Amino acid sequence: MKIASANRIVVASLAEAMADELTAAAHAHRQEGWPETADGLLDQARHHRVQAIRLRAQAGAEDYMRAARPR
Repeated sequence: MKIASANRIVVASLAEAMADELTAAAHAHRQEGWPETADGLLDQARHHRVQAIRLRAQAGAEDYMRAARPR
C-alpha cells in the first residue's frame, strides 16, 4: 500500500492510540484475573507500537530524500 509521507504520520498516531487502548484493556484483564488474555493484548499493543515507529521512520526518510534531491 502506498501512503504519502504526511499520511504515514497520521496512521502512526492512530497505531499508537490503538496500542494505548490495547494496553489499557490488558491492564483491566489482568486485574480481572485473565493473564493469558492480557498477554495477547500486550502482544498486539507491541505490534502497533512497532508499526508506528516504522511509519514515522519511513516518513522521515522520505522527507529527507525529498529535501536532499537536487533542484
